[in-house]
Formats: sequence, C-alpha cells, structure tokens
Amino acid sequence: QESARRAAAGSYGVELSPPFLLPAFPLVSTGLLGSVTRRLTPAPNKEAEFAMSFSAAVAGYIVSIGTTVAGLALGPEKDGIVNLNYQLLPVILKVLIRPFLGVASVSDQADPFADPMNIAFPANPILVGGICGIIITSLSLLPIGRLDGGVLARASVGSQAAGSLALFAWALLLTGSFAPDEAGNLYLAFGICTIFFQNTLDLPPREAISDVDGTQKGLGIALVALAFLLNIPGWAFPTV
Repeated sequence: QESARRAAAGSYGVELSPPFLLPAFPLVSTGLLGSVTRRLTPAPNKEAEFAMSFSAAVAGYIVSIGTTVAGLALGPEKDGIVNLNYQLLPVILKVLIRPFLGVASVSDQADPFADPMNIAFPANPILVGGICGIIITSLSLLPIGRLDGGVLARASVGSQAAGSLALFAWALLLTGSFAPDEAGNLYLAFGICTIFFQNTLDLPPREAISDVDGTQKGLGIALVALAFLLNIPGWAFPTV
C-alpha cells in the first residue's frame, strides 16, 4: 500500500513523511492496523489526493486477495498449529471464504437442535496474513478523517455527504467493538487509533476548486461501499 501511495505521490510532486506503523494491540497476531503517513507538501489538486488514496487501497486489495487465494490453494498446515479464528471475521468475508475452509477445528453447539457454531478452521500463515490484509485495507477505506476512505469520499461525494458517511462508519466501528471476547478488539483498537492519529484532515490541496472526473467519483464510491460491506461485524451472525 505505502509503495503505491508513494509512487502516486511522486508522480504529482507530493512529499510524504516516513510511514509510522501502528501495531495491532491487543491482537498481535493481526500484525499492524496500517500506517500513518502525512503530507509534508500540499497536493496540487483533488485529483492528486484521490490518486494517492486510490492507489494505496487498490494495491492493498490486490496483494491481500492474491495472498488469500494462495493460502486457500495451499490448504491447512499438516501439523495443525495454525488456526483461523473464524468468529473474528466480518460477515461478508465469512460467507466468501467458508466454502474453501473444510472442516472446523473448533466448534460449539450449545443447543443440540441448532446448527453448530464454527469457532476456528485449520489454516496456514499465508491465508491468515491475506485475510488480515483484506480486513485492514477495508478498515482504512472507511470514510473518516485522513483515512484513505475519508479522502476518497470527500473527492467523490463532497465534504458534507462524506461527513454523514463518517457517522455511519463510526457507528459500524462502535457496533463491532461490542462483540464478545476478542471479536470486538479489532474494531475497538482501530477506532481508538483513528481517533488519535487519523481523525483530522491532512494538508489541503493547493487548488481545491476543480473536482475529480465522473469515472474517479464512481470508483471512489465503489471502494467506500465495498469497505462498508466488508466491515459488517460477523459476531452478530455466529452460525454463518
């Protein structure tokens, strides 16, 4: 993501700060919650702002989805050490990958007449890393402040509408944080980091009158909408 962002920034002559990595505490197995990068010089226009955030998001999804597909193709490790905590996943991601996971390694069935609840599946580090990448990329596309989703939303639908979308994004993070056990920690940790590091706006562009074109607006709206879908908490749907 950062490589794509810096490539786009360089093409528009924008200087960026070194990335400050955010550890995914307390979910250390997730790795990072992303990184914080500041513009040291203003972007020339809204198109440059859009290009930096769009490039980072698309690169994040391409790498993460490719890694996930590779992990699914490899199958679970034979020693069974690595397991995927299925209940931590957003509901759409659970639906998409469930057919490829095989038999659960841990399940629970409190009611013998109800469907069992899958807790974990045997996996491998590549699969876990790819899924974590999809989740973190989707979180960074929520339309809040300096997040890539915030930049894309303001460029695509305007500041006023983007502000309304931000309220829904905060509500989504809040809902996710109420999940039992560890399932809510990711949403809570990301929300706290966003409040402290990403909740305000970056340097405004030098020319802020000209909007991005219709194609870019459509792509920005599509990415933000995808982020909302991929961030719907899965804890409310334990049997999915």
